[in-house]
Amino acid sequence: MNMRFRHALRFALPTLATVYILGAAWNAIDVFLLGDADPALGPARTFLFDEHQWRIIAIVLGCVVFLWKLSDFVKTPPSWRYAMSFSIWLAAATVATAIAMMEREGWLAAVIVAVAVAIWLIGRSRVPGRPEGSRGRLPQQEQELR
Repeated sequence: MNMRFRHALRFALPTLATVYILGAAWNAIDVFLLGDADPALGPARTFLFDEHQWRIIAIVLGCVVFLWKLSDFVKTPPSWRYAMSFSIWLAAATVATAIAMMEREGWLAAVIVAVAVAIWLIGRSRVPGRPEGSRGRLPQQEQELR
């Protein structure tokens, strides 16, 4: 399998899974524990409707991350630990932003996005297993092209 393809898949598959799992878990908490169900549908149908929305969000984010990482300068796949850290961070930021948007707090959603980006930019170098060549320099193959 092509290294660039493996690199993209190593980020996209965990993103798909963690966004769906965190989104569906939040949905279950919101509907069944906090009682935020549509009275006309009831808790079970509300959960199923919202779960479907989280499935769509997870698929879209998985595709976006795959295409984004497919076009990355870095071709070597990251460690699974690094890819999972990225996907958990993205899933948590996505769920927190969605909660803020559902509460009609657009300013809070914007702050969550800004803080999430800052946390990743500052903290990503501390996560072990970062792909080779992603420390502010291009891999050897890319340097030769310049």
